Amino acid sequence: MSKTYSDLIFDTESTRNIDEANSRINIGWITSRFDVAEHLDRKVVEFSSKLGAEQYNFIVYPVGGIIRGFWDPRRFPEAPPNIDLPDLQLANHLWETYVCAGISEWIDCDSENPDFAKFSEQELIKELNYACYLGLRTVVLNLTRKSSPNLAKIIKKWLWTKNVLFTIWVSLPTNLPKNEDLWSVWADFRKDCANFNGVRLQAILNITADLQDEFLELKLVERWKAEPVGAICVHSDVFTTGKDGQAVLPQLYQKLLQNLWMFDSMRLLLKQINDGTKYRQNLRREYATSLRFTVRNVTWMRQKMAKETDGFLATSNLDYHDVLQAPLQPLSDNLDSGVYNTFEQDPVKYQRYRDAVQLAFMDIAKDKESVVVYLLGAGRGPIGTMILEAEKRYNSECRDKNNKLKIKFYVVEKNPNAIVTLRFMNENAWRKRAILVESDMRSLPSLAKENNYEQPDLIVSELLGSFGDNELSPECLDGVTDFLKPTTISIPQKYTSYAAPIMSLNMHQTIKSAIPSFWGKGLVGHGRNEPELEEDDENEGEYVQKYPQGMAISRLDQIYVVYLRQFCALAENKPVFTFEHPNFAKTSNDREIVLDFDIDRAADIMGFAGYFDMILYKNVMLSIEPKTFSNGMISWFPAVIPLRKLYRVAEGDRIKFVISRKSDADGVWYEWNLEIHRKNGEIFKSPLQNQNGESYYMRK
Repeated sequence: MSKTYSDLIFDTESTRNIDEANSRINIGWITSRFDVAEHLDRKVVEFSSKLGAEQYNFIVYPVGGIIRGFWDPRRFPEAPPNIDLPDLQLANHLWETYVCAGISEWIDCDSENPDFAKFSEQELIKELNYACYLGLRTVVLNLTRKSSPNLAKIIKKWLWTKNVLFTIWVSLPTNLPKNEDLWSVWADFRKDCANFNGVRLQAILNITADLQDEFLELKLVERWKAEPVGAICVHSDVFTTGKDGQAVLPQLYQKLLQNLWMFDSMRLLLKQINDGTKYRQNLRREYATSLRFTVRNVTWMRQKMAKETDGFLATSNLDYHDVLQAPLQPLSDNLDSGVYNTFEQDPVKYQRYRDAVQLAFMDIAKDKESVVVYLLGAGRGPIGTMILEAEKRYNSECRDKNNKLKIKFYVVEKNPNAIVTLRFMNENAWRKRAILVESDMRSLPSLAKENNYEQPDLIVSELLGSFGDNELSPECLDGVTDFLKPTTISIPQKYTSYAAPIMSLNMHQTIKSAIPSFWGKGLVGHGRNEPELEEDDENEGEYVQKYPQGMAISRLDQIYVVYLRQFCALAENKPVFTFEHPNFAKTSNDREIVLDFDIDRAADIMGFAGYFDMILYKNVMLSIEPKTFSNGMISWFPAVIPLRKLYRVAEGDRIKFVISRKSDADGVWYEWNLEIHRKNGEIFKSPLQNQNGESYYMRK
């Protein structure tokens, strides 16, 4: 068997490692015509046990029985055999654990023969009902056509109206012409099913000997990371014979399978294409061994790489991936200690702040005994500690013992609860070096006059959100501008937001289904309006958060913070808004931009991923933009700016992301929409979202 990258790292694997992979990576055997044997429908226990001994975890078995499942209407034009797969041969929990229902391959609800299509619909319903009767968790049906609207219509009604719990795996066609896009076939089918929940409607990708173009180009393969792929089915004729005489996947197929392997919870399937197992007794076991060998360390390698970039998040037991979070509004809300504590786990951010402050001291502290430093929005004080450490390092490296710099240190924080912590820090960690100012920083100019505070040589703040300015850093820092010297330096000096179109069915569905519970309907939302007290005949004095455009639209008109995993970026990031400080010119923070993106593949755009980078001072920067990401930093996840619908684009289309930043006396909001410029000259414009800040409003 050829070696994978993991073999260069590990010694020859032990039996323990093999057993662990066997239990972690689940492989199913698809029952085929080559398995047909007399009375097999009464010997499911024996059949599945034999496959279990050959390292398979489950089987896909014709739900109506072998004879019905492989009935050929061209050879036997009379009616197909009745369903005949007795349930009593297996206990209920064994059916649901070890057997997936295979829908008969001859069923064709979109046949050119309308009578056979109608007949197929009736027989499909029978088999779906029998799968429910057996209590099976998964049903496998085959798409054999580019377009299957009638089949989708039945599945759509079944999924949306039947109270059943099984997942439908849709096995995608293997017979498409070379110029057809397999992803589009799947996307059209799920769209015809009204994009039903990806937990219940999933795709099976078939890896065949005649590999489709879909799987030869990385940018096309990447799209499947944004889709609910339940299983990957490898056809037996893909395997070759290795040097040791064992069945092995060629390197091309190994790499493809590893690229497609997103989670160990995915399933692998093996479909027998010829009767090779008839002549080699151990061939089925070799198939399973080779498949596990290929993907056994994919997750481990990704976790190892994640530890280098994500640090604490990768080593913790918390899974933040694809979890919706609302952006913080620290200007209008007071953060709690737990939120501060999470941010303080970041090992990178605070070191960079220390380095930036020290670099600033080298420029502003020459020939000075002291400089005035203001920390604006101190939280619990971690950056304050870094400022004092920067002073110490600067003195150690740039001053002699008799000429040390001593900063005058003002710490400004509006959160009265955090002030308690800052007092403690000042007394016990900072040796009372700081002058604590309990105030909104925007009141600092008037407070300074009243209390004779010195003007700053340096202001330091950390007020950014996942989309850069979405926690109102510009408004906060502009509020202190009148108090600054013409020479005052700001850390950060500059920050820029970025955006790129993405596809992610999971993210779209997650946002659409994020409905508050009955007891949460009065929680303060993210829009312009406050919760209302309802007292009428139908209510008992309950609070309700209302949105003028309705709850369904409001969920999609908000910006979210998400540690993205199940997504595909469709273009490179482009800069959105840039802010520089101090803003002595008093440039307006309201602005608008139109970003152009060329589309190089068919896709469903669900929205835009947002990032930022900031220049703290000179060459010291922090970034969550993927190309310049600060490895190990965990303080910010990407932003997601959703669209109300999934919008299909084709290769060669050009899209425009129109986004504006607006404000009034009470707050700030974004408005955005999408334009699609088709290759044929047609132009489509999506509705303007979050108009007037109705759904997402950042209070000043």
